[in-house]
Amino acid sequence: MFSFPIETAATVYDTLLRIYVLSHICVLNRGLNLSILRFAMKIQNVIGSLKDLFTYRSNISNADFGERRYKSLQRTFIFRMAPLILVPLFILIFASYYLLQNLFHEESRQQLAWDIENATNSIEYFVDVKISALRFLASGHRYEHLSDPQLLAKVFAGFKREFGVVVDLGLIDKHGIQQSYAGPYNLQGKDYANQEWFHKAVTRGIYVSDVFLGYRRLPHFAIAVKNDEPDKETFWILRATIDMETLNRLLSSIKLGKDDDAFIINHSGTLQTPSQHHGNVLEQYPIPTLVRQRGTTIVDIDEKDRPPYVFGYAFIKDSSWILCVVEKSGAGSRIAAVFRTEYFALLAVTVCLILIASFRMIHVMVNWIKESDQKREEALREVEHATKLASIGRLAAGVSHEINNPLAIINEKAGLIRDILTLSENNLDRDKFLTNVNGILDSVKRARTITHQLLGFARRMDVTPEVINLNDVVKEVLGFLEKETLFRDVNIKQHLTENLPRIKSNRSRLQQVFLNITNNAIDALDTGGSIEIITDLKDADTVRAIIKDNGHGIDAATLKHIFDPFFTTKHKKKGTGLGLFISYGIIKKLGGQILVESEINKGTTFSIELPINHSAATTS
Repeated sequence: MFSFPIETAATVYDTLLRIYVLSHICVLNRGLNLSILRFAMKIQNVIGSLKDLFTYRSNISNADFGERRYKSLQRTFIFRMAPLILVPLFILIFASYYLLQNLFHEESRQQLAWDIENATNSIEYFVDVKISALRFLASGHRYEHLSDPQLLAKVFAGFKREFGVVVDLGLIDKHGIQQSYAGPYNLQGKDYANQEWFHKAVTRGIYVSDVFLGYRRLPHFAIAVKNDEPDKETFWILRATIDMETLNRLLSSIKLGKDDDAFIINHSGTLQTPSQHHGNVLEQYPIPTLVRQRGTTIVDIDEKDRPPYVFGYAFIKDSSWILCVVEKSGAGSRIAAVFRTEYFALLAVTVCLILIASFRMIHVMVNWIKESDQKREEALREVEHATKLASIGRLAAGVSHEINNPLAIINEKAGLIRDILTLSENNLDRDKFLTNVNGILDSVKRARTITHQLLGFARRMDVTPEVINLNDVVKEVLGFLEKETLFRDVNIKQHLTENLPRIKSNRSRLQQVFLNITNNAIDALDTGGSIEIITDLKDADTVRAIIKDNGHGIDAATLKHIFDPFFTTKHKKKGTGLGLFISYGIIKKLGGQILVESEINKGTTFSIELPINHSAATTS
């Protein structure tokens, strides 16, 4: 494909444009001027068309490339930001899930301990009530009275009516013979002298037996109370038996899962109540090592051949019983059953919302970058256009200088011709010559005016210097900041030297510098801080202004960069980083210098030194 060198076309175009300007300014030959002008306009049209064509194609290619670049930038942001956002999120979520599991596990242990404690209290209360009732019966009746089976039957009927769950009631003498009996079995005259429970009841005074079969061959337990008669040097025992089902009812208050189990064993591990998974009454349970202590004990057990489970137990007072609970449906399964689905659904929704928000934010950021690039490109085009205009201006200025010389010669010659015609006595159509000569002089005057205007347009205009009082500039700036200092409760102390020499400088530029530095000092202060401003004469040729604050200060590493462009310590206040950079440049242009000293937590001091008389002090 044919490729036209667009740079060559642009060069030709600029050259023809310069010829056009020269031909337009130089009034030398009208016919040559028109020919060159027409030729330049034709070439201009051709080159302009070619430039438009290739610029259009170039723009399409650049636009397409730019869109791909921004899409690539967007993908890069996504792939880099997604891990930064999601990895901490997942860490937080799984850590929360782990903590939640531990929390539920601990909550489950506490609930289990509370259930065991309640069941233990219920059993102990039940036993205490029965013991107290038997003691009341023993103390309220004589042995002779209770040894009568009919009277004992009446006492048993009242006892059962008040307290229930009692199977029978028997009176046993000191020899272990049951002298009277009230109940559904024929146990009158039974000998318990060799029974273990009898000897323990005689020794302790109170005895709560393990569950046993006895003569009736049904699981039950007995509560026996010894009653002494010191005057007769004898004693007797009142014993009541209670069905084992009573203990099962007392255990029903414990909340159990389908795999959990609650039962009572004695110290040797014999089941006192049936177990769902470990056997029936009076069978042996593989009891772990239990430490006797007050209250409830919860133990996590992890065996090789069995899944981990929680084992809780409590000793029941006045008996050899141990209440045990085996919990296999622990916190892990509970959270899986109750919260896992909702938890991970919430996780999925959160991740989706974060990704949507991140994509939207990245899209906005890329659009901002795109707009910034477009503005930068536009600014570059403006700069390029301004450069071209400056080149044309310099060309016009050079042409004007070149034209002024022949114009001066033409002016002198025309003036000479007019003088000769005026003084000459020959009548050679003087009026016609004078009219033409005056026309030449008028055109020269007009051309001179145009060249002067071109020179004025091309010349750089400088600001007029002025003599100012440095104290007045400081007071004007403090007047600007009066409301700000009152609002921030900042105390400004002024130590302005009187009769300070007036300096030749630029008032507006100095105001800008003092405003920037004082604003920085206010920003560095907490509420109630102070700023001290001093003006004095450093030497015979230099005045000085010192701005000192007692703010946070600047560390040595940062102090090296405070005059760099776009370097700022006001991150929370969104500083631009240009204030001190611009101030430094202004003071340098005014012939002075800025010095800074700072110490952390002690404050910062800026010293601005200015010459009293500086010829370049007014450069804009």
